[in-house]
Amino acid sequence: MSANLSRRSFIAGSAAMGGMMLGVSSSAEAKVPSKWDFKADVIVVGAGAAGIPAAIRAVEQGLSVLVVDANYDIGGHAIISQGNTLLGGGNAMQQKYGIEDSPETIFKDLTDWSVTLPNGFADYRFNDRDMQAMIAKESVPTYDWLVKIGVPFLDKKPDNAGAYGAGCSAPRELHFSWTKGANLEAPAGTSGTVLMRSLEDAARKVGVKFLLNFYMDELIVD
Repeated sequence: MSANLSRRSFIAGSAAMGGMMLGVSSSAEAKVPSKWDFKADVIVVGAGAAGIPAAIRAVEQGLSVLVVDANYDIGGHAIISQGNTLLGGGNAMQQKYGIEDSPETIFKDLTDWSVTLPNGFADYRFNDRDMQAMIAKESVPTYDWLVKIGVPFLDKKPDNAGAYGAGCSAPRELHFSWTKGANLEAPAGTSGTVLMRSLEDAARKVGVKFLLNFYMDELIVD
């Protein structure tokens, strides 16, 4: 990773990558190969809804990226989900449908322990206030970036259908629509396919390399 690339400017998320080599081995053969032919500035483990955006952002910063995943295809759990995405802060979709929201409101939602689920637990309250502040601040830029790289959010009023009303004082849940059923492209036939295939297309377009059917075996710290 470039020394002049700050953690926060790299990606608004939770990807942690350092100056290290990753030993990976084939799912069919556990031993570490004697010769390794893959080289990249950044190696992302996991081709899911967090890993692929992290890879794209790294390439946008001028770094070469290799994404390693144990599955035969990209997508992780997200591709078999409905792909519903909570992004608020007053983004363009919220504005279009007259929904008032702000980064300050998101931060309050994420850190206010007085708001609880029906079972009495504050499910969306986290201890790391700095992390929640970053999530709140970057929500609108994240939405704008996803739209820019070609993620086709469904033109529908945001709601909180999957959030149980906890931690969401403004409607923020964005949706996708997949209508082709289950097939090789969509293993579960769910709308998460739209999110993950559009992320995959964007990643391949900028030059992200994928190494599938391999899994992370150990970290070799230099």
